[in-house]
Order: sequence, then C-alpha cells, then structure tokens
Amino acid sequence: MNMKINYIMAGTNLTGGVRVLLEIANKLVERGHEVTITSFGDKKDHCWYPLRAKTVYIRRSPLKMVLGYLSRKYVDIGVYPNQEYFDLARSIPECDINVATFCFTAFSAFMSGKGKLFYHMQHHEPLFFDDPIFKRLAEETYYLPLNKISNSIWLRNQMRELYGYDTPVVNPAIDHSVFYPRDVNRDTNKFKILCFGKQTRWKGFPEVLDAIKTVTKNRGDVEFVAYGMNKPKYPSDIPYKFIQSPSDEELARLYSSADLMVCPSWYESFPLFPLEAMACGAPVITTPYGTEDYAFHEENCLVVPPRDPKAMSEAILALLDDEDERERFKKEGIRTAKQFTWDNTTDKVEQLFRDALKDK
Repeated sequence: MNMKINYIMAGTNLTGGVRVLLEIANKLVERGHEVTITSFGDKKDHCWYPLRAKTVYIRRSPLKMVLGYLSRKYVDIGVYPNQEYFDLARSIPECDINVATFCFTAFSAFMSGKGKLFYHMQHHEPLFFDDPIFKRLAEETYYLPLNKISNSIWLRNQMRELYGYDTPVVNPAIDHSVFYPRDVNRDTNKFKILCFGKQTRWKGFPEVLDAIKTVTKNRGDVEFVAYGMNKPKYPSDIPYKFIQSPSDEELARLYSSADLMVCPSWYESFPLFPLEAMACGAPVITTPYGTEDYAFHEENCLVVPPRDPKAMSEAILALLDDEDERERFKKEGIRTAKQFTWDNTTDKVEQLFRDALKDK
C-alpha cells in the first residue's frame, strides 16, 4: 500500500539533519509513496539537493517573527512558540502520515490534526537553547501524543531517562556511491589531521585547537585542516587550513587524504562526518554521547571524553605513533560504515509508518 507522507520542517537549507530527512524522503518517493515537504523558506533553499518530493513552502513573516519574540519575552504564552507555527499547521496537506522533524514543528503536527502523527527526533533539542523559555518549549514537545523516533542510541536513552518512555531507533546513513576510499596524491609528507569546524560552542572546536597545539609542540610533522560552512572565529595559536563548503566529492577526497579525523563535540546525536570519514578509510578519534551506534573504543576508533583537550592530544599522539593501529582502524571503520545504508534506514521508517496505520 502506497502512503501519503508529509514531513514538516523548519527549513531546507544545507545541514546534516536536513540532509538525512531529504534522503529518506527521496527513498520513500522511489518506493512509490507520495511525499510532501511542508517547510518555512523558499524552493531555492533546497537547490543544493536533488529533491524528488513535492514541496509546500511558507514564507516567514518578519512582523510575526517580531511579535513572536516580544510575546515570548514579555508574556507567558504557554507552549506555543509563535503564530508562524499555526501558519505551518494550516498549510499541511491531507496525508496518512504526518512527521514533525524539529521541536517546534511538533506543535504544528499536533495542531493540524492530519494523519498519524510522528516526531522524527534528531537531537535532544533543549540543549540547543540558552533561553529557559525556549528550553521549556522544546521539552513540552516530548509530551505531545506523537509517535517518536530516535536517530541514535544516545537519544533513545535520553528519552528513557528524562521522559520515561522508549522509542524505536532509526539510524541515518551515508551515500556509499560517494563516500568510499579514494586514491589521493599527497602534497606533503606531514600527517594530516582533519576536523569539522563550526562556531557552535558544543561542537568543541576550541578543544581541538588546544589539543593540536599540544600535538605540534611534541612533533613537527603534523598539519591541521578544518572544513565547514564558515570558518570558526575562535583564536588559534597554530596556523591551519580551512576548506569552506566542500562538495561531497571534495569531502570524500579530503577524508581519504586524512591520517586522522577528530570529532570533539560535547554531545551529538548520530553525527554523519565521523561515519563518512570511516567509509573513506580515515582513522577516527571521537567523543561519545551520540556516536555509540558506530564508534567502538579500541575496536574501530578511539573514544575520548568531551571537553578534554589533554585526552584528545594524547589519543592523537598515540595513533600517530602506531601505524598498525591506524591501519586496523581504517579497515574496521570501512567495515562498520558499510552497514549504514539509506535502504536499511528507509526500510525501518516505512515499517513504522505501516504499523501505525494498522493501529487505526
């Protein structure tokens, strides 16, 4: 039975979480389902991705954004973030399955009353907000009567410990036609250490800078390369190269050229870049809390505590000194990454949707 499926999104600009949802949407379309993305923004926002699903875009109203901010700042308005999410709810088409994808879109799904309601969660989103009102709003969404899906073991455990219920885990995946080991000509004899760089504090980029500073004091044969949308503005005592907005092809070649990939985040919920790096044969050093689905300490990578530059630098130096261990992690990482395919992910999503419709 083909289904009418709607995904409610806060935007379709390029982020890891958006990419996951659009990949799933495309796979569902390939399987014959009618899929719609209802989102704030404009069609040009997803021009970076060959989306096959239908789209319904809602332009954000500057006036409503200001009124929403003022109402949150000066008035206790209960659970609703602002009037824009009512507009989003009204724009949702008739559907069998209606999927929220961000905390505030859960309110839109609930208010719409359309379809079997799901919430595909990709992080514990109260962590995103410093404002206590926003934190409370995000937490309120976990009590709405929606079928929740967690994208990682870590997130499932957060839901269990903080809110008292279990959720199925549906891991994201990677495109193995892009992310695989490449033959790359090296332009230097130095060890290349690679890291995703972002200004967001919990991504841990200052900790990596501190760790690399220690590493370069111990050895002079290391170069540090970071990549991302925009170069982080943290001060650095070490020079490093920043590659802005690499394409997937460029990123796969970058991973393939790296001697080490480091992931310093304080917490994640299934970050893609360590897994992409594994698929391309880069040995990985990562923090826990969101990588437990694929990062296994001393089996296919090294796992170090977050916010600990000393532990990170010690792990980097240990792996640089151990070629056999790097080679072992390379082979095990490739083997691990092969298990995460978009077909497997979509199989699980599709089955959850079908089971929900049987319960009508």
